[in-house]
Amino acid sequence: MLLVGTTLGLLDLDTGHGLVDGRSVTALAPGPGGWHALLDRHVVIRLDDGEVMNVGKLPADDGQSLAVLGDGTVSVGRTGARLAIVGSQVEDVSSFEQVPDRDHWKNPANATPDTRSMATSGDHLWVNVHVGGLWHSGDRGESWQGVIEPGADLHEVRAENGSVVVAAAVGFGWSSDSGKSWSWNTEGLHDCYLRAVCIDGETAYVSASDGPFTKRGAVYRAQLGSAAFVRCEQGLPEWFPGNVDTAHLDSAGGRAAIGFGEEVHVSEDGGASWHAHKVPGVITAVRLGEN
Repeated sequence: MLLVGTTLGLLDLDTGHGLVDGRSVTALAPGPGGWHALLDRHVVIRLDDGEVMNVGKLPADDGQSLAVLGDGTVSVGRTGARLAIVGSQVEDVSSFEQVPDRDHWKNPANATPDTRSMATSGDHLWVNVHVGGLWHSGDRGESWQGVIEPGADLHEVRAENGSVVVAAAVGFGWSSDSGKSWSWNTEGLHDCYLRAVCIDGETAYVSASDGPFTKRGAVYRAQLGSAAFVRCEQGLPEWFPGNVDTAHLDSAGGRAAIGFGEEVHVSEDGGASWHAHKVPGVITAVRLGEN
């Protein structure tokens, strides 16, 4: 399954089936009950054997990111660096609004900080605030620990089986102990500004550029713990004319996908070669998963 969210809906590129029409996809997230999507920034749905099931909706269209815990709890990141649990009712995560120093969080692009991305692994939840660092909860949001300082300027977090990876303005960050310690790497990249990251077993992919207004974006891959990134080239543009953004890069089972504009670039061989597919609408998210 290759889910592609666009400004016009949600489709499975592998089968060509349209799953949601006429709604803009804000975010996608896996969960124990199936894939979830945040639509039009306020409605959460779950895909159940191809059927669309309503999960709940926010009271306003201010949703930005989505994550599902191991017990099926659906967390939605909202503007102003707020969190809500969405189901038949909406419950604000008040503990996150009490973390230290949040009054100092700044956002260069908006008036308030963004809940830019989130990731889960079992009952562990990581929240990437732009710009407010990376926050971790191991007790379903009851308490929080800051694990990366705001100065790193994080753009995306992903987690898998105890490994946590981040794309930041200062490079690629990786933790093999659920965020207790971090290693940083920019070797092999043409520049250190990263906007997207994903992980497939021991392989990490990142999108890199020279800054937020770049005309020279590229995607790289590396083995976790290796010395250098290798650029993904065969079948890709010489340069993407912008950043491959948060949620526009994913990998699973040896496959990888890049969403840019109205094209999805897919690799079936671990990032060695790529082929492009045109889709209707501007891409907002791509995710790979089991059929």
